[in-house]
Amino acid sequence: ELETNIVAIERLNEYTEIENEAPWVTTQRPPSQWPNNGEITFIDYKVRYRPELELVLDGINCDIKGTEKIGVVGRTGAGKSSLTNCLFRILEAAGGKILIDGLDISTLGLHDLREKLTIIPQVKETLEHRC
Repeated sequence: ELETNIVAIERLNEYTEIENEAPWVTTQRPPSQWPNNGEITFIDYKVRYRPELELVLDGINCDIKGTEKIGVVGRTGAGKSSLTNCLFRILEAAGGKILIDGLDISTLGLHDLREKLTIIPQVKETLEHRC
């Protein structure tokens, strides 16, 4: 029981050292109709999970038109979920930028960004048809 309590205290200590997220609201507000086309552009985008770790995405360049439907595929650990985390700024850029309809998302408050985005998560289980 003592070991469990020590681990819990260590975990709490780790949480106190986690960096705060970016501001929820900033003075840079997007236009009221943003995003209107849904075009996403990655420009030399780089990200890592912590400053001392290697890049998990290194120099991503990609243009996704607003009407395109895309799938992101790859082996486990290839960075598929990291791309999504970057769009929502759960992970912040180590370099480069992401534009949505020409607006650099790093200039927005997290509320303005996240209230305008929707994700359809990957589904690991399939439903069986039952008669």
